[in-house]
Amino acid sequence: MLPYVAQVAGNKIDVVAVILERGGRFLLGKRSPHKLKAPGYWCPISGHVEPGEEQAAAVVREVLEETALRVVALECVDRCDTHDGSALMHWWRAEPLDDAPARLANDEHSELGWFTPEELQRLSPVFEEDIAILLRAARAGRG
Repeated sequence: MLPYVAQVAGNKIDVVAVILERGGRFLLGKRSPHKLKAPGYWCPISGHVEPGEEQAAAVVREVLEETALRVVALECVDRCDTHDGSALMHWWRAEPLDDAPARLANDEHSELGWFTPEELQRLSPVFEEDIAILLRAARAGRG
């Protein structure tokens, strides 16, 4: 487990990306076409860490705002720059608190889907870095 990191020095912002797995499938959202960043891309549920907010709280908030799922943030397992280099992405494993279905709860995504590791590798368009991190999480879950 990686230690909690507060704010990053410089002009990068903190973003959380959520590794949410249920029954061997990972939840991703297809970004709405009107979004400025990554329109139409399949991405993990993610979002900015608000000023003064802890990353774990941002995980819970972002998942609820985007999918209406209630989760618990378990641990930060990876970090990387976003594809455009504007933010530091903190990858958190999270667990659903119940069996409620994921649903579009705002306009962030046009679709939501649960994908097996094999299906993740066939999704398009995606950021390869995202898929690599999700596949590592899938392998770690089998260990």
